[in-house]
This record gives sequence, C-alpha cells and structure tokens, in this order.
Amino acid sequence: MEPTTPSSSPREKRRQPALLARVITAVTGPWTWRNVKAWLVVIGVVLILRWVWFDQFKIPTGSMEPTLHGNPAFLKGDRVSINKFIYGHRFPLNDFRIPFTDKTIHYADRRIWRGAEPQRWDIVVFKTVEEDNPGKTLIKRVVGLPGERIHIANGNVHVDGKRVEPPGGLRDILHYTAGTDDRDVRRFILQLANLEGPPNKLNPNHAGARKLILALRNLHEKLAGKDVDGVPDEKAQELLSDTDPVAFQVAREMLDMQHAELGTFRYGIRSEGEYAVVPEDCYFVLGDNSRQSRDGRSFGWVPNEHIMGRAFCIWWPIPRWRDFSGFSNTWWGKVILYGILGLVIGYELTRFCPRKRTQNRKGDSTKPIEPAQEE
Repeated sequence: MEPTTPSSSPREKRRQPALLARVITAVTGPWTWRNVKAWLVVIGVVLILRWVWFDQFKIPTGSMEPTLHGNPAFLKGDRVSINKFIYGHRFPLNDFRIPFTDKTIHYADRRIWRGAEPQRWDIVVFKTVEEDNPGKTLIKRVVGLPGERIHIANGNVHVDGKRVEPPGGLRDILHYTAGTDDRDVRRFILQLANLEGPPNKLNPNHAGARKLILALRNLHEKLAGKDVDGVPDEKAQELLSDTDPVAFQVAREMLDMQHAELGTFRYGIRSEGEYAVVPEDCYFVLGDNSRQSRDGRSFGWVPNEHIMGRAFCIWWPIPRWRDFSGFSNTWWGKVILYGILGLVIGYELTRFCPRKRTQNRKGDSTKPIEPAQEE
C-alpha cells in the first residue's frame, strides 16, 4: 500500500505566506515605521477631505428614476459625488450608525458653520428622520423650503397657492402623486408591461388578474424598443384605450397596495398646518419617481443639520457620466478638470524623457570603441 502524498509540501506552505507578503509589499511599500507614518498621513488626508469637501454615495433604489438609476447589485447602480462644503460642515460622525447595530451617534443639532441654503430642485443626500430606520442615508430632491405652504395636486407642487414650474429638463419627468390618479395607473401599467412577464403578485386564477395579464402581454409588443418613462400621457392614453376596465381597476388596486407599503401620504397632501407648512430650518424632499418613492410625503420634514451635501455629478458607470452643477461647462471648470490632468501627465513625461535619455547615454558608453583604421 503506497503512502498518500500530502497536498502541499512544507516548503510550498512556506512559499504561500512569502508570496502574499511580496504582493502586499508591492502595493504598500516596505514595512517600516517611516512608511507606516506616510500611510497614516495619506489615510488622514483622505478622511479629512471626505468630511470637509466631498464624498460619494451609491444609489440603492429606483426612487430617483430616471434621473438616478438605482440597483443594489455590485457596480450596477449609479454612484454620485456630493459636495459637503456647500451647505456648511456638520460635526464629524454625527448621526453615524454603529455597524451591526441599530444605534446611532448623535451629539449635535446644528452645524459647525452654515454655508449656502439648499435651493428648490437641489438633489441632496441626507440622514433620514425615520425613527424606525436610524442612520440610514437617502437621496431626494428639495421641493419645499422653510416657511412655505406645500400642496401636491394633479401631479404638480403648489407653494403658497401657486404652482411651481420644475426646471426645463424635468418638466416631462416629474409628476408628483398625492394618491392614485388615472395618470399614475396608466404609468404603472406601462411599467408592468415593459417587464419580461407579468409580476408574481398577479394570481392567474383571478378573473381580473387574467385580464390584466392579457393586457400586459399585448402592450409588451407595442412597447418594444420604447423608453416607457419618455412616453407622453397622451400616447399612454392611446396605448391603453382598449384596456378592459376591470384590468385597469386591478392595476389601480396594486398601485394602492404599493403606496400603502411606502407609507401613508400625509405631508404635502393634507391641509392641516403640521402637514402643509414647512417648519423653520427644515425642507420638504421628494423622489423623482413619485409613484415608487418613500419620501417626505411619508416621513415629513428634513432638518437642515440632517443634510450631508448636494449631489453634483454621476461618476459611475462611465456611460452615465453627468454634471448636475454645470461646473464642467465653465471655462474655469474645464481648466481645473483638464488642466490638473494635463499637468500630471506633463510632469510624468518630463520625468520619463530625461530618464530615457540617461539610459540611452549609458547604453552608448558601453559600446566598444573600434580602433581607427590606418590610411
């Protein structure tokens, strides 16, 4: 009987840690106190920059569609950069959620210093005010400012009795719901029809559900290759003109259930002062995807000190690059963005070229000197 051969020899086991150490050393440099101090300085500078100037935030849900695409999968959802300097500095780690617990660190109800005030239509990142979800970070759009009376009706926001117009690029996107109206149901049906197959919530044994499933299949063919979010409401009415009223009612009930899951809509909907008037130093925020957004209509007003910063760009994925601030379109913005990059590239080239010339001179000096031929 032959002895069994171990899977790896002692020498191979010794090589594995050595290889891992070489890989780590190649990244971090030699393990010396001087190098450790240098790394601590780098980490400290990065942390200070994140606290003082900017940070990044991943979009986990579709509440800001189509402006921001949300997806919890790795490298799927949009990543946005936020300007933390513009509104003033918050105290470090205030409202920070302790990992693996539902506890948060809260020790200040104000900022270290106040900067600019959030403006209507700003996209802001903030700490939620929901007591059952402490420390969670959300991203929404500022719609109501301190002291304003807010009322949502017919998809529009009314401030102090007057309808406010969204910026030009948002007029065909934003439709804020106060409940469930016919337009919301039409949009909901189009979104369902754009899916590959009916939702699991529809019971095929139910007569009304069967009619809705049939309507979704017919619409799926008509919507092939179309951007559902960009379909005007007039076109949506045309597409749904032959939809069975029973199927339409089933879709309405599904949307009502979805709204119930998001929470009871009160703020900006009801007329009582506590639900209509934005308190001092607070803001009313909503998601662009109003039909599927848990936002200020449910959890209420967001205090200024909860706002972490303003989103100024999408930096990932690359095809989704977008500048919300207009910074990259100004001449000085282009100088900063491309000038710094050009200086770095130029600096590296100036270091590379002399080194290359030095290597060439060394190579020439090693060539043997041929004796001169006698005439």
